[in-house]
Amino acid sequence: MEERTPSFSSPQSPKVDPNQNQLCKPQLENINNNGTYVIQVPRDQVYRVPPPENARIAEKFQKTTAKVGRKRQCWIYARIVMYIGIVLCIGCLLIGFYIMLNKPKDPRFVIQQFSFQNGTNPIYNITLQVHNPNSKAGILYKEGQISLSAKQQEIASGAFPTVFQEHCSSTTMTLELKELKDNSLPKEVQESVTNVNKKAHVTFSLTMQFHAGITTWQLRGGKKKYHILCQVTVDSLTEDTNILSQDCQTLL
Repeated sequence: MEERTPSFSSPQSPKVDPNQNQLCKPQLENINNNGTYVIQVPRDQVYRVPPPENARIAEKFQKTTAKVGRKRQCWIYARIVMYIGIVLCIGCLLIGFYIMLNKPKDPRFVIQQFSFQNGTNPIYNITLQVHNPNSKAGILYKEGQISLSAKQQEIASGAFPTVFQEHCSSTTMTLELKELKDNSLPKEVQESVTNVNKKAHVTFSLTMQFHAGITTWQLRGGKKKYHILCQVTVDSLTEDTNILSQDCQTLL
């Protein structure tokens, strides 16, 4: 018997349906003449949830934007503070220059009259002329203390009046000092009072302490304490008393 040898035939490739290839390929429909195309993508290739890379990129972008915003706000605040500081410095410089150019000057005092009223309660009457040299500032004198001495011995005291003086003006003040009780007068003062025929010169020291405020354009400035010392020499303490010399100084 003849042995049959199996015949080996080449494997046949599976038949491919042409319609199936057409379904896997994107189909183009409604091709318009104006260049608009509609592409259909299979459902298994549509991403409904964005990939994690997109979330990291968005988070990084948000952080970068927040940092830039904070830096921009800090820079704006820094510029505002810088501008305010510059304005304050300029204002302080202008005020300093104004004070230097318009520094208030001290008033000047001159003794015009000096008289003595003898009696049960002896009184010394002194007339002062006060000049305000400031061209734009008035002076408000507050009540203070006045002392009259002779030979370094206090013999009378009184109060300094409260007066307002306009700028660049002169004011006359009358001071009334009462003689201290139970206080013996120096020999020169007694001789000048009792000796009518012969005049006896006497030198007195007038000390005034008071506070004064500077007023500029109806704005009150700070107060300053004044200590004025006047040396006055009279020919006698009779009815016709003449001033021989006088000098007033402002002590610091």
